[in-house]
Amino acid sequence: MKLKILFFTVLLMNFSLVLSAQNTAEDNTALPPVPMDEAAQEETFVIVEQMPEFPGGQAALMKYLSSNIKYPDECRKMGIEGKVYVKFVVDKTGSITDTKLLRGVPDGKLLENEAIRVIKTMPKWNPGNQSGKPVSVYFTLPISFKLNSEVEKK
Repeated sequence: MKLKILFFTVLLMNFSLVLSAQNTAEDNTALPPVPMDEAAQEETFVIVEQMPEFPGGQAALMKYLSSNIKYPDECRKMGIEGKVYVKFVVDKTGSITDTKLLRGVPDGKLLENEAIRVIKTMPKWNPGNQSGKPVSVYFTLPISFKLNSEVEKK
């Protein structure tokens, strides 16, 4: 007998939850749509169907970085090296915007500044695509600063 009462109580609670959810859904549909301007609708993606690409691909990006990064003399003399992570947006035209340092190197403010400088001076990329349309995409790039020999580190 107690089992039947428990069963009907649980059944009644589930039924009332379903009714409550339906009433809430009906209330939400009664709200008029809020118009949004085009700028507010633009979204910056993290992952898209086709990610942005440096012109010429990964090898061209590495060549660009190695030929444009200037190791700061002060850091070279102090033996400071490490990896700097820079986040930026490749917008729907391929331009680089919103460049930010994610993680730097201890005592390596000059390395961080150099990484940001090089990112900001990159040529336009091939933009990312979502559903066949160019979109803005976040991109994180690690840049390693490594001295070549023990002589440079001293």
